[in-house]
Amino acid sequence: MIGPPGMGKSTALGLFAAQWSRYPNAQTFAFDKGKSLLVLTRAVGGDFYDIGGAKTELSFCPLRELQTSGDISWAVEYVEHLCMLNGLSITHVHRNAITAAVKLMATSPTRTLTDLLASVQDMEVRNALEHFTLSGANGSLLDAKEDALGQSSFMVFEMESLLGYSEKAVSAVLLYLFRRIEKRLTGAPTLILMDEAWVALRNELFRDKLRDWLKTVRKNNGVVVMATQNLSDIFNSAVKDVILESCPTKILLPNAEAGNEASRRFYESIGLNSREIQIIQCALPKRDYYIVSPLGRRLIQLGIGPVALSFVGINAAEERQAAERLMDKYGDSWKAEWLRQRGLSEWAAWYENELLHV
Repeated sequence: MIGPPGMGKSTALGLFAAQWSRYPNAQTFAFDKGKSLLVLTRAVGGDFYDIGGAKTELSFCPLRELQTSGDISWAVEYVEHLCMLNGLSITHVHRNAITAAVKLMATSPTRTLTDLLASVQDMEVRNALEHFTLSGANGSLLDAKEDALGQSSFMVFEMESLLGYSEKAVSAVLLYLFRRIEKRLTGAPTLILMDEAWVALRNELFRDKLRDWLKTVRKNNGVVVMATQNLSDIFNSAVKDVILESCPTKILLPNAEAGNEASRRFYESIGLNSREIQIIQCALPKRDYYIVSPLGRRLIQLGIGPVALSFVGINAAEERQAAERLMDKYGDSWKAEWLRQRGLSEWAAWYENELLHV
Protein backbone atom coordinates (compact mmCIF):
# COMPACT_ATOMS: atom_id res chain seq x y z
CA MET A 1 0.00 0.00 0.00
CA ILE A 2 1.59 3.21 -1.18
CA GLY A 3 0.52 6.83 -0.92
CA PRO A 4 1.08 10.20 0.76
CA PRO A 5 0.08 10.84 4.40
CA GLY A 6 -3.52 11.72 5.14
CA MET A 7 -4.92 9.65 2.28
CA GLY A 8 -6.51 6.82 4.34
CA LYS A 9 -3.66 4.37 4.82
CA SER A 10 -4.04 3.84 8.57
CA THR A 11 -7.81 3.39 8.35
CA ALA A 12 -7.43 0.76 5.64
CA LEU A 13 -4.82 -1.13 7.67
CA GLY A 14 -7.13 -1.05 10.69
CA LEU A 15 -9.99 -2.46 8.61
CA PHE A 16 -7.75 -5.24 7.29
CA ALA A 17 -6.77 -6.18 10.85
CA ALA A 18 -10.38 -6.17 12.05
CA GLN A 19 -11.67 -8.16 9.08
CA TRP A 20 -8.95 -10.79 9.45
CA SER A 21 -10.62 -12.03 12.63
CA ARG A 22 -13.36 -13.62 10.52
CA TYR A 23 -11.06 -16.59 9.84
CA PRO A 24 -10.99 -19.42 12.41
CA ASN A 25 -7.83 -19.38 14.55
CA ALA A 26 -6.69 -16.16 12.84
CA GLN A 27 -3.77 -14.21 14.27
CA THR A 28 -2.57 -10.69 13.53
CA PHE A 29 0.82 -9.07 14.11
CA ALA A 30 1.17 -5.39 13.26
CA PHE A 31 4.01 -2.88 13.31
CA ASP A 32 2.28 0.43 13.97
CA LYS A 33 3.47 4.04 14.01
CA GLY A 34 1.58 6.81 15.73
CA LYS A 35 -0.71 4.47 17.70
CA SER A 36 -3.27 4.37 14.89
CA LEU A 37 -4.19 0.79 15.86
CA LEU A 38 -4.40 1.38 19.63
CA VAL A 39 -8.19 1.80 19.88
CA LEU A 40 -8.87 -1.24 17.69
CA THR A 41 -6.37 -3.35 19.64
CA ARG A 42 -8.00 -2.50 22.96
CA ALA A 43 -11.45 -3.12 21.49
CA VAL A 44 -10.62 -6.67 20.36
CA GLY A 45 -8.72 -7.50 23.55
CA GLY A 46 -5.32 -7.62 21.88
CA ASP A 47 -1.89 -6.68 23.22
CA PHE A 48 -0.44 -3.27 22.37
CA TYR A 49 3.29 -2.87 22.96
CA ASP A 50 4.69 0.67 22.99
CA ILE A 51 8.33 -0.29 22.51
CA GLY A 52 10.67 2.20 24.15
CA GLY A 53 7.77 4.43 25.19
CA ALA A 54 8.07 6.80 28.13
CA LYS A 55 5.28 5.07 30.07
CA THR A 56 6.37 1.50 29.46
CA GLU A 57 8.99 -0.79 30.96
CA LEU A 58 8.72 -3.22 28.08
CA SER A 59 11.88 -5.27 27.68
CA PHE A 60 12.83 -8.46 25.85
CA CYS A 61 14.89 -11.56 26.51
CA PRO A 62 16.01 -12.72 23.04
CA LEU A 63 17.77 -15.86 24.32
CA ARG A 64 14.91 -17.14 26.43
CA GLU A 65 14.12 -20.07 24.09
CA LEU A 66 17.08 -22.40 23.56
CA GLN A 67 15.29 -25.74 23.64
CA THR A 68 16.00 -26.98 20.11
CA SER A 69 18.94 -27.00 17.73
CA GLY A 70 16.98 -24.51 15.61
CA ASP A 71 16.68 -22.17 18.59
CA ILE A 72 20.42 -22.38 19.26
CA SER A 73 21.26 -21.82 15.59
CA TRP A 74 19.05 -18.72 15.49
CA ALA A 75 20.51 -17.40 18.75
CA VAL A 76 24.08 -17.73 17.44
CA GLU A 77 23.11 -15.89 14.26
CA TYR A 78 21.29 -13.22 16.28
CA VAL A 79 24.29 -12.57 18.53
CA GLU A 80 26.48 -12.34 15.43
CA HIS A 81 24.10 -9.73 14.05
CA LEU A 82 24.34 -7.74 17.28
CA CYS A 83 28.12 -7.75 17.05
CA MET A 84 27.99 -6.75 13.38
CA LEU A 85 25.65 -3.87 14.19
CA ASN A 86 28.33 -2.62 16.56
CA GLY A 87 31.01 -2.78 13.89
CA LEU A 88 32.60 -6.18 14.46
CA SER A 89 33.48 -8.25 11.38
CA ILE A 90 32.68 -11.82 12.39
CA THR A 91 35.43 -14.40 11.90
CA HIS A 92 35.32 -18.13 12.55
CA VAL A 93 37.06 -17.47 15.88
CA HIS A 94 34.28 -15.12 16.93
CA ARG A 95 31.62 -17.55 15.71
CA ASN A 96 33.10 -20.42 17.68
CA ALA A 97 33.22 -18.31 20.84
CA ILE A 98 29.60 -17.21 20.38
CA THR A 99 28.42 -20.76 19.69
CA ALA A 100 30.14 -22.12 22.80
CA ALA A 101 28.63 -19.36 24.97
CA VAL A 102 25.10 -19.85 23.58
CA LYS A 103 25.24 -23.61 24.15
CA LEU A 104 26.35 -22.94 27.71
CA MET A 105 23.40 -20.57 28.11
CA ALA A 106 21.03 -23.37 27.11
CA THR A 107 21.84 -25.08 30.43
CA SER A 108 21.49 -21.90 32.48
CA PRO A 109 18.33 -20.89 34.39
CA THR A 110 18.86 -17.25 33.38
CA ARG A 111 19.54 -16.26 29.79
CA THR A 112 20.08 -12.53 29.69
CA LEU A 113 22.56 -10.83 27.40
CA THR A 114 24.55 -9.92 30.51
CA ASP A 115 24.81 -13.63 31.34
CA LEU A 116 25.94 -14.31 27.78
CA LEU A 117 28.53 -11.55 28.02
CA ALA A 118 30.02 -13.22 31.10
CA SER A 119 30.21 -16.53 29.25
CA VAL A 120 31.86 -15.40 26.01
CA GLN A 121 35.56 -16.14 25.95
CA ASP A 122 36.46 -13.57 23.32
CA MET A 123 37.17 -9.97 24.24
CA GLU A 124 36.21 -8.50 20.84
CA VAL A 125 32.81 -10.18 20.99
CA ARG A 126 32.32 -9.03 24.57
CA ASN A 127 33.14 -5.43 23.67
CA ALA A 128 30.70 -5.52 20.74
CA LEU A 129 27.89 -7.07 22.80
CA GLU A 130 28.19 -4.75 25.78
CA HIS A 131 26.27 -2.03 23.95
CA PHE A 132 23.11 -4.18 24.16
CA THR A 133 23.42 -5.11 27.85
CA LEU A 134 22.32 -3.13 30.89
CA SER A 135 25.76 -1.58 31.10
CA GLY A 136 25.36 -0.27 27.54
CA ALA A 137 23.10 2.29 25.89
CA ASN A 138 20.33 -0.09 24.80
CA GLY A 139 20.25 -2.64 27.59
CA SER A 140 16.80 -1.48 28.72
CA LEU A 141 15.32 -2.97 25.53
CA LEU A 142 17.02 -6.35 25.23
CA ASP A 143 18.59 -7.38 28.52
CA ALA A 144 15.59 -8.55 30.55
CA LYS A 145 15.42 -11.66 32.74
CA GLU A 146 11.85 -12.32 31.60
CA ASP A 147 10.39 -11.57 28.21
CA ALA A 148 7.46 -9.14 28.13
CA LEU A 149 5.72 -10.59 25.08
CA GLY A 150 2.61 -12.69 25.59
CA GLN A 151 0.83 -15.15 23.32
CA SER A 152 -2.10 -13.03 22.14
CA SER A 153 -3.56 -13.70 18.70
CA PHE A 154 -3.68 -9.93 18.09
CA MET A 155 -0.38 -8.17 18.80
CA VAL A 156 0.56 -4.64 17.81
CA PHE A 157 4.05 -3.18 18.15
CA GLU A 158 4.12 0.63 18.31
CA MET A 159 7.34 1.77 16.67
CA GLU A 160 7.39 5.55 17.03
CA SER A 161 9.30 5.68 20.33
CA LEU A 162 11.67 2.91 19.25
CA LEU A 163 12.60 4.87 16.13
CA GLY A 164 14.03 7.53 18.44
CA TYR A 165 16.70 5.04 19.49
CA SER A 166 19.81 4.29 17.45
CA GLU A 167 19.50 2.27 14.27
CA LYS A 168 21.41 -0.49 16.07
CA ALA A 169 18.67 -0.78 18.66
CA VAL A 170 15.87 -0.67 16.08
CA SER A 171 17.47 -3.45 14.05
CA ALA A 172 18.15 -5.62 17.09
CA VAL A 173 14.57 -5.34 18.34
CA LEU A 174 12.99 -5.92 14.94
CA LEU A 175 15.11 -9.00 14.25
CA TYR A 176 13.94 -10.47 17.54
CA LEU A 177 10.28 -9.66 16.92
CA PHE A 178 10.52 -11.26 13.50
CA ARG A 179 11.80 -14.41 15.16
CA ARG A 180 8.91 -14.48 17.62
CA ILE A 181 6.41 -14.08 14.79
CA GLU A 182 8.14 -16.76 12.71
CA LYS A 183 7.67 -19.25 15.53
CA ARG A 184 3.95 -18.49 15.49
CA LEU A 185 3.61 -19.41 11.80
CA THR A 186 2.02 -22.80 12.33
CA GLY A 187 -0.45 -22.77 9.44
CA ALA A 188 -3.08 -20.66 11.18
CA PRO A 189 -4.25 -17.72 9.02
CA THR A 190 -1.70 -15.02 9.85
CA LEU A 191 -1.75 -11.34 8.92
CA ILE A 192 1.43 -9.29 9.26
CA LEU A 193 0.93 -5.54 8.86
CA MET A 194 3.90 -3.22 8.48
CA ASP A 195 3.04 0.47 8.61
CA GLU A 196 5.86 2.81 7.60
CA ALA A 197 7.67 -0.05 5.90
CA TRP A 198 10.57 2.28 5.03
CA VAL A 199 12.02 1.23 8.40
CA ALA A 200 12.54 -2.25 6.98
CA LEU A 201 13.52 -1.15 3.50
CA ARG A 202 16.35 1.14 4.62
CA ASN A 203 18.02 -1.31 7.01
CA GLU A 204 20.26 -3.94 5.44
CA LEU A 205 19.75 -6.70 8.01
CA PHE A 206 16.02 -6.13 8.15
CA ARG A 207 15.77 -5.97 4.36
CA ASP A 208 17.36 -9.41 4.10
CA LYS A 209 14.85 -10.81 6.57
CA LEU A 210 12.02 -9.13 4.71
CA ARG A 211 13.20 -10.74 1.50
CA ASP A 212 12.84 -14.16 3.13
CA TRP A 213 9.43 -13.29 4.60
CA LEU A 214 7.94 -12.18 1.32
CA LYS A 215 9.02 -15.47 -0.24
CA THR A 216 8.12 -17.88 2.57
CA VAL A 217 5.28 -16.51 4.73
CA ARG A 218 2.74 -17.38 2.07
CA LYS A 219 3.70 -21.05 2.36
CA ASN A 220 2.66 -20.91 6.00
CA ASN A 221 -0.80 -19.47 5.26
CA GLY A 222 0.33 -15.95 6.04
CA VAL A 223 -0.07 -12.57 4.38
CA VAL A 224 2.27 -9.59 4.60
CA VAL A 225 0.91 -6.08 4.02
CA MET A 226 3.51 -3.32 3.73
CA ALA A 227 2.53 0.33 3.74
CA THR A 228 4.72 3.32 3.02
CA GLN A 229 4.22 6.98 2.22
CA ASN A 230 7.01 7.51 -0.27
CA LEU A 231 7.30 5.86 -3.65
CA SER A 232 11.09 6.21 -3.40
CA ASP A 233 11.15 3.84 -0.39
CA ILE A 234 10.38 0.99 -2.77
CA PHE A 235 11.72 2.40 -6.03
CA ASN A 236 15.20 2.89 -4.53
CA SER A 237 15.16 -0.22 -2.34
CA ALA A 238 17.61 -3.07 -2.83
CA VAL A 239 14.64 -5.46 -2.64
CA LYS A 240 12.46 -3.61 -5.16
CA ASP A 241 12.35 -6.62 -7.48
CA VAL A 242 11.35 -8.98 -4.67
CA ILE A 243 8.60 -6.63 -3.47
CA LEU A 244 7.10 -6.15 -6.92
CA GLU A 245 7.22 -9.87 -7.70
CA SER A 246 6.09 -11.18 -4.30
CA CYS A 247 3.30 -8.65 -3.72
CA PRO A 248 0.79 -9.36 -6.51
CA THR A 249 -1.77 -6.99 -4.95
CA LYS A 250 -0.88 -3.31 -4.86
CA ILE A 251 -3.08 -0.70 -3.20
CA LEU A 252 -2.42 2.82 -4.44
CA LEU A 253 -3.73 5.80 -2.49
CA PRO A 254 -4.80 9.11 -4.05
CA ASN A 255 -1.80 11.18 -5.04
CA ALA A 256 -2.19 14.61 -6.61
CA GLU A 257 1.49 14.45 -7.62
CA ALA A 258 1.16 11.14 -9.46
CA GLY A 259 1.69 12.83 -12.81
CA ASN A 260 5.06 14.30 -11.86
CA GLU A 261 8.01 12.73 -13.64
CA ALA A 262 9.55 11.06 -10.56
CA SER A 263 6.24 9.61 -9.38
CA ARG A 264 5.15 8.62 -12.86
CA ARG A 265 8.27 6.49 -13.28
CA PHE A 266 7.28 4.39 -10.28
CA TYR A 267 3.69 3.92 -11.38
CA GLU A 268 4.85 2.95 -14.85
CA SER A 269 7.32 0.47 -13.36
CA ILE A 270 4.42 -1.49 -11.82
CA GLY A 271 2.54 -1.53 -15.11
CA LEU A 272 0.16 1.43 -14.87
CA ASN A 273 -0.78 3.36 -18.00
CA SER A 274 -1.47 7.08 -18.38
CA ARG A 275 -5.20 6.69 -17.73
CA GLU A 276 -4.60 4.80 -14.48
CA ILE A 277 -2.09 7.38 -13.29
CA GLN A 278 -4.68 10.05 -13.99
CA ILE A 279 -7.25 8.11 -11.91
CA ILE A 280 -4.83 8.06 -8.94
CA GLN A 281 -4.12 11.75 -9.42
CA CYS A 282 -7.85 12.63 -9.32
CA ALA A 283 -8.98 10.10 -6.66
CA LEU A 284 -10.63 11.39 -3.47
CA PRO A 285 -8.44 11.34 -0.33
CA LYS A 286 -9.58 9.04 2.51
CA ARG A 287 -12.21 7.54 0.25
CA ASP A 288 -10.75 6.06 -2.93
CA TYR A 289 -8.23 3.22 -3.30
CA TYR A 290 -6.91 1.96 -6.62
CA ILE A 291 -6.35 -1.80 -6.53
CA VAL A 292 -3.99 -3.62 -8.87
CA SER A 293 -4.21 -7.40 -8.54
CA PRO A 294 -4.16 -10.59 -10.63
CA LEU A 295 -7.97 -10.46 -10.57
CA GLY A 296 -8.11 -7.04 -12.22
CA ARG A 297 -7.79 -3.33 -11.59
CA ARG A 298 -10.40 -1.07 -10.09
CA LEU A 299 -10.97 2.09 -8.10
CA ILE A 300 -12.82 1.10 -4.93
CA GLN A 301 -14.17 2.55 -1.70
CA LEU A 302 -14.11 0.63 1.58
CA GLY A 303 -17.68 1.46 2.56
CA ILE A 304 -16.86 1.70 6.26
CA GLY A 305 -19.88 2.45 8.47
CA PRO A 306 -19.82 4.73 11.51
CA VAL A 307 -19.44 1.88 14.02
CA ALA A 308 -16.42 0.35 12.30
CA LEU A 309 -14.96 3.80 11.72
CA SER A 310 -15.16 4.45 15.47
CA PHE A 311 -12.54 1.75 15.99
CA VAL A 312 -10.46 1.52 12.81
CA GLY A 313 -10.38 5.19 11.89
CA ILE A 314 -9.09 6.79 15.10
CA ASN A 315 -5.79 8.33 14.03
CA ALA A 316 -5.85 11.82 15.55
CA ALA A 317 -4.15 12.11 18.95
CA GLU A 318 -7.11 13.97 20.46
CA GLU A 319 -9.59 11.23 19.54
CA ARG A 320 -7.27 8.48 20.74
CA GLN A 321 -6.69 10.20 24.07
CA ALA A 322 -10.44 10.61 24.52
CA ALA A 323 -10.88 6.87 23.98
CA GLU A 324 -8.07 6.11 26.44
CA ARG A 325 -9.75 8.22 29.09
CA LEU A 326 -12.91 6.15 28.68
CA MET A 327 -10.86 2.94 28.95
CA ASP A 328 -9.44 4.14 32.27
CA LYS A 329 -12.84 5.25 33.58
CA TYR A 330 -15.17 2.48 32.44
CA GLY A 331 -12.99 -0.61 32.16
CA ASP A 332 -14.40 -3.35 29.92
CA SER A 333 -17.55 -1.36 29.16
CA TRP A 334 -15.63 1.53 27.56
CA LYS A 335 -16.64 0.48 24.06
CA ALA A 336 -20.32 1.22 24.70
CA GLU A 337 -19.45 4.60 26.19
CA TRP A 338 -17.22 5.34 23.23
CA LEU A 339 -20.02 4.58 20.77
CA ARG A 340 -22.41 6.71 22.79
CA GLN A 341 -19.96 9.60 22.82
CA ARG A 342 -19.74 9.40 19.03
CA GLY A 343 -23.51 9.72 18.65
CA LEU A 344 -24.18 5.99 18.19
CA SER A 345 -26.44 5.44 21.21
CA GLU A 346 -28.49 2.67 19.59
CA TRP A 347 -25.37 0.67 18.85
CA ALA A 348 -24.09 1.34 22.38
CA ALA A 349 -27.34 -0.08 23.79
CA TRP A 350 -27.13 -3.09 21.48
CA TYR A 351 -23.56 -3.76 22.61
CA GLU A 352 -24.49 -3.52 26.29
CA ASN A 353 -27.39 -5.91 25.71
CA GLU A 354 -25.06 -8.38 24.00
CA LEU A 355 -22.71 -8.26 27.00
CA LEU A 356 -25.57 -9.14 29.36
CA HIS A 357 -26.28 -12.31 27.37
CA VAL A 358 -22.69 -13.56 27.11
